[in-house]
Amino acid sequence: MKFFDVDGISKKTISLLFLLKLIFGFTLWAIYTFYYTDRATADIYKYFDDSKVIYSTLKTNPIDYFKLLFGIGNNTAAFDHYYSEMNYWARKVDSSIYNDSHTIIRFNAVVRLFSFGYYNVHTVVICFLSLIGLTAIYKTFVTHLQDKKRELLFAVFLLPSVLFWGSGVLKEGLIFFALGLLIYYSNKLFSIKAIVICLATALLLAFSKFYVWLAIFPSIALLIWTNKTSSKKVGYKFILILLFIGAAGLNIDSFTNIQNPLVTLSQKQYEFNLLASGQLTDANNKAIPVANSIIEINKLEPTVYSFLKNSPKALVNSFLRPYIWELKSPLMLLSGLETFLIIFILFFSLFFIKTIKEIKWEYVLFCLSFVFIQFLIIGETTPILGAIARYKTIALPFLVIALLFIIDKEKLLKKVPFLKKY
Repeated sequence: MKFFDVDGISKKTISLLFLLKLIFGFTLWAIYTFYYTDRATADIYKYFDDSKVIYSTLKTNPIDYFKLLFGIGNNTAAFDHYYSEMNYWARKVDSSIYNDSHTIIRFNAVVRLFSFGYYNVHTVVICFLSLIGLTAIYKTFVTHLQDKKRELLFAVFLLPSVLFWGSGVLKEGLIFFALGLLIYYSNKLFSIKAIVICLATALLLAFSKFYVWLAIFPSIALLIWTNKTSSKKVGYKFILILLFIGAAGLNIDSFTNIQNPLVTLSQKQYEFNLLASGQLTDANNKAIPVANSIIEINKLEPTVYSFLKNSPKALVNSFLRPYIWELKSPLMLLSGLETFLIIFILFFSLFFIKTIKEIKWEYVLFCLSFVFIQFLIIGETTPILGAIARYKTIALPFLVIALLFIIDKEKLLKKVPFLKKY
């Protein structure tokens, strides 16, 4: 594919990256098949098993298959018998929040057309889609990081969380696919092809994980504005964007039927607290045990004051945790080592920072805005360390990319010459 003609990465390397993702994807499958054996609570199987219900309608009523797949005319009593067979189509708690599990269930229902129910065919497909998205992210930034191509490759493709969670049959793979293409084509906007792809991927991203779409929106707006004008006064432009989006978002319930985002966040925290404290049941109506890595987070009221008051602790939880003494499983150990690595990179970036004029602030702000909004949302709503470690996967490449933009590589190698080997 012409898309994989990439500056700084050979076709052979792309193939090796794809194979590496497959290895991690199969490893994730093995862990949740032979180690964590409760299929009813394993995310890789929950939505895969539910997709069988939609796929089976092809034999009995093909029209219903397409209605379920595209969400057209499927909210009637005639479809209730399908939903009763699916364990994760409906939420365990009444909520006005869109159930983004529908997207991954529908994805699996499509792949079943040629997988015939073999799970790891789905792994191959999700790894390829994720690879496309990650390649698009790399292509977006490599033009501006010509002296750091290898470091950028590491930041985008090789972070442990990205390899592990981004290679399984999970929402993360679809998110990377949609997010990468949205960013890449937003940078090339104002052609018909770019507009169509941006609209399609923005829609897919919103239905896959709404808060990721919400987090990237200010960054995309900044990128389009600076591309159409210049990178001068980028700080002022960014502040104006945040003020406009913030004011519109916090008052959106005044002029539309959309729920206030602060109410949505407080509901999300409430649902997560029920799950973490063992007050919900699994697909077999067995009580879900109290989470092993539960932490205490401050109650979030649907007010700006409550959100701001909880923000420092939310950022600490998202960025620094799990702490070393909280590493209770191999997966948590992976996250802990990754956090240590990023702090290590952060230290060198700040110690060997470029001059203010040398830094391309539009891209630093692009990345950091995306990271901090995600970290805030995750930290404000999630009381389970294991979930935090997984959810922040999408943000981590952009955090490292921001650090690559500010670090002076030549100054670093002069002061610490042994790093040239690495």
